[in-house]
Amino acid sequence: MPELPEVEIAARNLREWTAGRSIVRVEASPTAKYVFRPSSPKAFARAVAGARFGEIRRIGKNLLVSLERDGAPLGVLAHLGMTGKWLRREAGDPPTRFSRARFALDDGAVLHFDDLRLFGRLRVVPGARFDEVPEVAALGPDPLDRGIDPAALGDALRRSKLPVKVRLMDQALLPGVGNIYASEACFRARVDPRRKGPSLAPREVKALAGAIVTAMKDGIARQEGPEITYVEEGGANPFLVYGREGEKCPRCRRAKIQRVVQAQRSTFFCPRCQR
Repeated sequence: MPELPEVEIAARNLREWTAGRSIVRVEASPTAKYVFRPSSPKAFARAVAGARFGEIRRIGKNLLVSLERDGAPLGVLAHLGMTGKWLRREAGDPPTRFSRARFALDDGAVLHFDDLRLFGRLRVVPGARFDEVPEVAALGPDPLDRGIDPAALGDALRRSKLPVKVRLMDQALLPGVGNIYASEACFRARVDPRRKGPSLAPREVKALAGAIVTAMKDGIARQEGPEITYVEEGGANPFLVYGREGEKCPRCRRAKIQRVVQAQRSTFFCPRCQR
């Protein structure tokens, strides 16, 4: 599912596809009402049709799309949920398989918000005042844009009774870190994801902070082309431990990767390498 690296790729693609472009027409699927919450498909389409694209930013897993319509600013908050993605097609091409919203641009291209499981979101933000949207205001500093301060991370871990891996997924602490990259970062840092935060030494916290950023940069670097296929969709698994239960550890080559459930999510780790 999409986490910070996948959303960063989506942001870069959208910047390229929409630079200087205007929206000629919008078709929003009436069967995808949940995607347009708290509005409706028809209201969303009316609100953004005719708008011109401006700045596109990303914070965590959120895309902040700034538009201009009738001389006034307008925003769209886009979240990919569990299976969402942005795809570009030429005019006349059939819709993508799970297209929930289609944006016909003035250059003839059509952008599709494609979402199999309908957990994604497209929300109109009046005046592009994204800082007034509660879920955006609640986010912490973006790990890719701002980096991770080991001291601040250590303080947050010490104040928590949660297992390390679960704490890393708190979007108020590390927006964009989800189930996959939390597992990957713990493996890279050689930290057992089941440990409690207060048990980590400063050197381990520093290693963990670096591992999060490195894992995310690697995730961005290995994306080739504009269309991402998620592991859950049958794509190749590029990760070190995620989804590799029963396989030999890629580092020690002796122990097998184990899977445990934490906070109702699967965690993958090496019981020999991670202490």
